[in-house]
Amino acid sequence: MESIENKELVNYMVFELKAKMQKGEVKFKYTKKNGEIRDALGTLNVDVIGKENAPSGTGKQVPENQIRYYDLNSKGWRSFIADNLISFE
Repeated sequence: MESIENKELVNYMVFELKAKMQKGEVKFKYTKKNGEIRDALGTLNVDVIGKENAPSGTGKQVPENQIRYYDLNSKGWRSFIADNLISFE
């Protein structure tokens, strides 16, 4: 069972990561489902992404614990589970 302190830390880190990605490019690390560590460069800033790659919406509800971002290295949308966030700059 996850402790309240750990859950609050994860929530804070996710909030900060999303805020930074709204402003521009952010380097971060997370653990993929298969256990690999992924070094990512991502953003949520439409000026960086470009309007042609901006999310148009699919009508699907995104799970609360899922973090979606635009991967600047692979030029596509990716996601990961919030609890798997390791660090960001």
